[in-house]
Amino acid sequence: MLRKAAGAALAGTGLLLAGGPNAQAAQRRAAALLPAIGQTFNMAMSAFGTSLVVPLPPPLPRLNFVGSIVVKVLVGGSDFVRLQTLNFAMEALHPLVGKVKLTLPDIDVSPASILRAGPGGLVQTWLQSMDMTLERFGDRAGPFTFETTEPGKASGNLPQFPPPSMGTNPDGSPTGGAFLKAAGPIRFKPKNALPVGLPLDLSAVQLQWDGVREGQLT
Repeated sequence: MLRKAAGAALAGTGLLLAGGPNAQAAQRRAAALLPAIGQTFNMAMSAFGTSLVVPLPPPLPRLNFVGSIVVKVLVGGSDFVRLQTLNFAMEALHPLVGKVKLTLPDIDVSPASILRAGPGGLVQTWLQSMDMTLERFGDRAGPFTFETTEPGKASGNLPQFPPPSMGTNPDGSPTGGAFLKAAGPIRFKPKNALPVGLPLDLSAVQLQWDGVREGQLT
């Protein structure tokens, strides 16, 4: 019985050892997909079906954001790099609020995003502070500017970086590229003093989103 148990243990160990090099090889292949330090990439971004959460009866305004982002690859570690946002801008239109802009703050204090090698390819975690500007609110002229209380966050698996270019579905929504799933809503507070006499409390607004889609600009 002892000999059988020892043989089983050795067999199990052999399986583990056999799996080790394979796992390491997969990790090396994934790490080879990481972009070189110092490279800069310009990508298209979109976030369709985003809800602007304000104190109004439903349905809440639905926004379809389109735009772009420019990132620079910074040093990370043995299996990851950091992505610094150099420029970021997205826009949407809605009858209630006019043009809605998401832009990079004058001083971006958000941590760099992370692009990591994983067993199935790459995993990106996007972290981004941003300003949001509403052109108007109903019949009250703006602009009304807000800033994030904490960086927005989304993550997802990528076959490559930058992801493939995006296409368009028949209804105008984006397809292709890579989808980064939102970790939660993006919360905002007023960046400047709001006008006196607003009919609604805009001291705290949110964007409820499923996530963001990104793809290489062609």
